[in-house]
Amino acid sequence: MVVAVIAAVAAVTAAVIAAWATLRARRKPDGRVRLVDVMVTDAPAVLAEPEAGAGALGELVPDRPVLDIAVHNDGGQSCLVRRLSMEVEGLVHVPALDVPVVVGLPGGSLTEPLPVQERRIGPSGSYHFGFPLREGRHTRGVNQQLEAGEDDRFLVCLVAREAARGQDFYRVTLSLECGRTRRGKKAEPITWDPLVVAAHGLPDWETPQVIRERLGHVVDRAREVAPGGGDEVCVIFNAMAHPLRTALTDYVAFYEAKLKVLEAVLKQCREHVADTAPIENRLTALEATLGEVRGLHEHATALGSSAGRP
Repeated sequence: MVVAVIAAVAAVTAAVIAAWATLRARRKPDGRVRLVDVMVTDAPAVLAEPEAGAGALGELVPDRPVLDIAVHNDGGQSCLVRRLSMEVEGLVHVPALDVPVVVGLPGGSLTEPLPVQERRIGPSGSYHFGFPLREGRHTRGVNQQLEAGEDDRFLVCLVAREAARGQDFYRVTLSLECGRTRRGKKAEPITWDPLVVAAHGLPDWETPQVIRERLGHVVDRAREVAPGGGDEVCVIFNAMAHPLRTALTDYVAFYEAKLKVLEAVLKQCREHVADTAPIENRLTALEATLGEVRGLHEHATALGSSAGRP
């Protein structure tokens, strides 16, 4: 009798375990989003794609970087991308080179520079991500539903509000958050490698001919302000006052440093863009401009010698 009861209990237990194992095998795993690729593009490039739908691209802004994000659901159930975050750092501002202003210093002199105050499938959605241009973490909600095994693509237009056209750059690290699993467990954020972007269009810069003209104007103006020459004249540009005897060479040195910074940051931007041609064109032009800087240094030195003489 006891043996029969034990056998019956064992049979029921085995049946329950088998049923549980069958149900478990049939139950699909949670959705699991994977970042496939993130590239930097712009509104005109996306709008030119044959698959682009106007309804999905309404949040794009001209001359602003657009993150082209490709994702895939590796899980067995649908999953919702609920939020994206960006870590912004490495801000670089390359200002325009001011037109130099010659100022007389009656009864005074200046001998050193001084500061002066002053792609694959058509995108299914797009998001306008406005944020202040400062380092830190910025977050906004999104709504991207992925079915099991599905590929998707969506766009995020990065609009740094204080960015000056062609002058600001930053590094951004993107993370996606997918909410919670069916058991209520919070999913870990998915993070992509840092990208360097131009905040508001690619840069332009002053031509060597413009720099030569400005140097000549400084010399002519200095002779008007102080015919006797000397340190009673200063030249102000980009928040610094420079003594006349070094102002011209300082101006060219500032110009050269600006060009080299632009070259370095554009090379970083080139690593992540979908279409490298616009940046390659800028880099080619920068290389040609830098090739003329030596002549500008010689020209500034010669003008500086003459500017200090009555």
